[in-house]
Amino acid sequence: MLALIISIFGILVTILFVIGTHEYAHFMVARLLGVKVLRFSIGFGKALFRWQGKSGTEYVLALIPLGGYVKMLDASEGTVAPDDLPRAYNHQPFYKKCLIVLAGPLMNFLCAFLLYWIIFMVGFTTIKPVIGEITPSSIAAASNLTAQQEIIRIDHQPTRTWMSIMFRLLSHAGEQGSVAITVQSLQMPFRTTTHHLNLTGWRMDELKPDPLTSLGIIPYRPPTPLILGVITANSPAMKAGFKIGDQLLTINQQPLSDWETVMTLIKSHPEKTLPFQVLRQGKRVSLEVLIGYHRNLWGQKQGYLGLGPKLVWPANMRQAVQYSPVPALAQAGREILNFTYFNVMLIGKLVTGKLSLKTLGGPITIFESAGAALNSGFLSFTAFLAFLSLSIGLINLLPIPGLDGGHLFIQLIEFIIRRPLPEKVLTLSFQFGFGLLIFVLVQALINDLLRLY
Repeated sequence: MLALIISIFGILVTILFVIGTHEYAHFMVARLLGVKVLRFSIGFGKALFRWQGKSGTEYVLALIPLGGYVKMLDASEGTVAPDDLPRAYNHQPFYKKCLIVLAGPLMNFLCAFLLYWIIFMVGFTTIKPVIGEITPSSIAAASNLTAQQEIIRIDHQPTRTWMSIMFRLLSHAGEQGSVAITVQSLQMPFRTTTHHLNLTGWRMDELKPDPLTSLGIIPYRPPTPLILGVITANSPAMKAGFKIGDQLLTINQQPLSDWETVMTLIKSHPEKTLPFQVLRQGKRVSLEVLIGYHRNLWGQKQGYLGLGPKLVWPANMRQAVQYSPVPALAQAGREILNFTYFNVMLIGKLVTGKLSLKTLGGPITIFESAGAALNSGFLSFTAFLAFLSLSIGLINLLPIPGLDGGHLFIQLIEFIIRRPLPEKVLTLSFQFGFGLLIFVLVQALINDLLRLY
């Protein structure tokens, strides 16, 4: 139940932060430049809450949390009193309209930059990208990659994390050439070799694209012993009498061999009492355990105990990352550039058909990711907010009517030709843009639903 509450809270914070900061930037810049704002809305559709500000602006929190908008006074949309014409959006000079439109995406970039700066100052520990297994008869196996090698470069670019490796590999999606992977052995004398993976015939699962497994590379994970290293406070596990250091032997008389079996048995028995046997200080101890539960986003009950294994990564596979404030600024800037490149590259591959539209994630994926990130801790959630904020900023800059980039594109055309575009052209362009956005959203939502089953 607690995990569900945290997930919902994470979703609300994500919506308010990413959408709220974007729309608030439009709102504030419009106000500062003397444009009258009629409505500031988070979400679309039926208003859940609304109130009137002292300046006359209506503030709305609406039912469908898939965006927001700032409605400004505009003489092209209706009659405007003569005294208010200087405050109408369409009566503003080109530079003011551009500043208002750009304010939202630029605020997303700024927020992402500040969040990454915080992350690099607080510091975190990452796991070196070490190969755990190579799938037989795979592309990776054909290139002679082996287990216990650390991937240090792809296409001669440094790769310190699995995330950077995923980005580099995804940049080759839909291509038929080769990718150069440089690895280093973990033992002295740390021999370095470069392997060329032939991408001819490379195929990823369209709904759940994973470049690593599709190439035959399985990341290293340390053995997961059946010894308890985590017991959540006030959890069913604590109430049942489990202790740190207990070794799980059986559940419901079923011998246990791996942690995956443990989790499967727990999740499949919500609100059931099961007999457990553990080894504690050399003695067998029997426990009658009432499995708790929490509900996922779809209201389904899943068994929950609140215990976890004692997982220890070898010291030579961990690397600490932390910077003082000034160097952290440079690292945050690099992160923005890297993620911007990644997003632009993915959009390009979607447009050219090198990546299937089935890879798109919709609102369900975003909501689940927000909940999972907050459950994983402060830094994970902060990184999720930064990446999503940056992605929203970039998407809004696309020259699609209905998005900020579309407004900017139309304003640029009107500035060049020195007159407004015909009403019919504007109507058709916005209908096209709206139709395209609905198509993408529906496709992404279908993908989300297919991933659930």
